[in-house]
Amino acid sequence: MALYPGVSANECEAFTLVFERLPDCEIIGVGDRVGPVTGPGGMQTTDRRFDDVPRPDVVLVPGGLGCARAAEDPALRAWLQAVASQCRWMAASSTGTVVVAAAGLLADREAATHWLAGDLLASYGSAASTERIVEVGRVITCEGEITAMHVALLVVLRLAGPDEVARIRSELDRHGRGEPCTATRRWWRRDARRGRTGPARPRNPELVAPDVIEFEPLRIHPR
Repeated sequence: MALYPGVSANECEAFTLVFERLPDCEIIGVGDRVGPVTGPGGMQTTDRRFDDVPRPDVVLVPGGLGCARAAEDPALRAWLQAVASQCRWMAASSTGTVVVAAAGLLADREAATHWLAGDLLASYGSAASTERIVEVGRVITCEGEITAMHVALLVVLRLAGPDEVARIRSELDRHGRGEPCTATRRWWRRDARRGRTGPARPRNPELVAPDVIEFEPLRIHPR
């Protein structure tokens, strides 16, 4: 997980709530220095420097108010460029999409991002999509918050299959319905509220697993 000054705690939490439940998964915060990183919602901790993590399996780029500065950070951009060719998946949420675009990893393709970040994203050559989730090659972008959890589950689907997604989703849902996990309850209430507000958006035609996973609300379907 790429961390930078101004990164959003909510965005980090959305990814972490899913991946911390994946067996044999180690979530590592990476940055230009080891130690605390402040941002909206709370402090994050950078565990290793960029050079210490040359071959991650999955790269997560959460959004935050510091995205404009992060997009111009040469060390962060160089690391993303270096790991993009060999990581299995890269996922960026909200304004984190801007950072990925700044690293030149979206070319001129549309990407999902925070609704206020469209102009900044365009300055790096990628237009803001009206879709909540857009997949371009091995890079998945989303508008943020609950969709970051959905993207995390999509990555788990690609890594471990639908049974593992169903298990993690069931565990999150179980916590959200009353077991002692305050953070999960908060996120699942957001998902429920979103699901009640009007019709679902059309599914993104770029997604390659439409018969397995949907996003509003997330459902698991057998093949």
